[in-house]
Amino acid sequence: MKRRSLLQLSAKSGLVLLLSKHQIVRGAGIVAVRVWPAAEYTRITIESDVALITKQTFIKEPPRLAVDIEGLELSPALRELVAKIKADDPYIGGLRIGQFKTSTSAEAPAIVRLVLDLKQAVLPQVFALQPVAGYAHRLVIDLYPAVAMDPLEILIAERMAESKRQQIGCATNQTTD
Repeated sequence: MKRRSLLQLSAKSGLVLLLSKHQIVRGAGIVAVRVWPAAEYTRITIESDVALITKQTFIKEPPRLAVDIEGLELSPALRELVAKIKADDPYIGGLRIGQFKTSTSAEAPAIVRLVLDLKQAVLPQVFALQPVAGYAHRLVIDLYPAVAMDPLEILIAERMAESKRQQIGCATNQTTD
């Protein structure tokens, strides 16, 4: 390797080492966003090429969860998350996302805010997962019910709903005959 190339490479490497964590995170790119709704809990995952720094706030009335992600600019990939929230999700009523703060300096990084409007009280868990296999850094938001449902109660409720549907079906058939 030529001396000039070596000097250029070492200069670039040295600059990276001088950057603060906010300057490094500023270049964060969203790789994927996923939502897994289920009766037991709902999971939202934001996959990024670097670790994300977050702060969360839970508001009880009306139930909402705000998650601020530092060093991130609002992107089309993040906006996709809004469309992935379905009406039949047992915990999430809606999702708003916006650029809460724009970056003015390394000490004041950009912040994207996610606000989850909740259908019921939940126990939120927000945590990060390190890269593994084909996945990059992941920010995970799990929403568990504040009062866990008894599996027997769930079974009884499902059977009662099924019975009502059958009764309505029988009544509809009798009126059409």
